[in-house]
Amino acid sequence: MKNVLIALCFLLPASSFAQVDSSFLLKIKQAETADFLKTDTLAVPEDALTQKIRQLRKEKNGIDIEMVLQIKIREEQERDTVHGKDYYDRLLTEITTGNTSKLLNNALINMYRQTFTEPEIDDLLRFYKTSAGKKMNSDYILLIIRSVKDAEGLMRLIQN
Repeated sequence: MKNVLIALCFLLPASSFAQVDSSFLLKIKQAETADFLKTDTLAVPEDALTQKIRQLRKEKNGIDIEMVLQIKIREEQERDTVHGKDYYDRLLTEITTGNTSKLLNNALINMYRQTFTEPEIDDLLRFYKTSAGKKMNSDYILLIIRSVKDAEGLMRLIQN
């Protein structure tokens, strides 16, 4: 979480940093200690908002949490000398098509439902269909990665 906070500091322009209010910082602090898993994985209502969120997640075809989990599992597999390939294959199957996949999908939809209103989801859908939205979709993760790398480099400089 420390790296996320450091990255946020560098991602926000200095002029807008003063606009980061205490409620935002409180939400970050609560997220560190909260157990959202119980409520986030509850079944989602099959309504128009859920359908729009699913559509938005398809429209945003860049890197997603499922892909990150797959990468992390493969990285762990490379370091693990105890568990065999079958163990990691079962993990990957579980997060892509198993019950965990359904729970993860519920969690993501519930987070969107708690964060965005239906008109905001409509706005996001329209945005991601524009050329700027498509570029944001494909390049945003690279900006984040570069920003985090730069922040890490700057932290090493100030520590020396």
